Amino acid sequence: MYLFGRIYLRGAGVSGCFGVAALLFAATAARAQDTSFGQRIFMEKADCQFCHGPEGDGRGDPRSPGAAANLHKTILNKAQIVETVSCGRPGTEMPHFDKYAYDDDTPCYGMTEKQVGADKPPVPHSTSLTKREIEAVADFVLATFVGK
Repeated sequence: MYLFGRIYLRGAGVSGCFGVAALLFAATAARAQDTSFGQRIFMEKADCQFCHGPEGDGRGDPRSPGAAANLHKTILNKAQIVETVSCGRPGTEMPHFDKYAYDDDTPCYGMTEKQVGADKPPVPHSTSLTKREIEAVADFVLATFVGK
């Protein structure tokens, strides 16, 4: 039995169907595992849910510094979410999670710390994140909240 062009599956029929099902299950499980890392960062390490809420709707803890973005309504793509998490949002309470953000070697939005001045986003109340962790948060946000 041929599947997907040139891939040949022996023992077509029930065993072939089980093989395809196993491949699809493995791909789904891998994707779920990938976003679970981002979910842990979002909910625990970075504590994004403090401001954005556990459902990403912007209804975080009443003690949070202000109205956070509703992540269901964002139109940002992955690169833009990574930049926002890394650099924060100048002039707002959205912190920068890259500890080197706005350094001369790591400008954000084309600006260094000197150029952004008093509008530099605050440091996070939790901890800074690595690039891998920031990308995992972006993947989690896109898979879980955006457009849903």
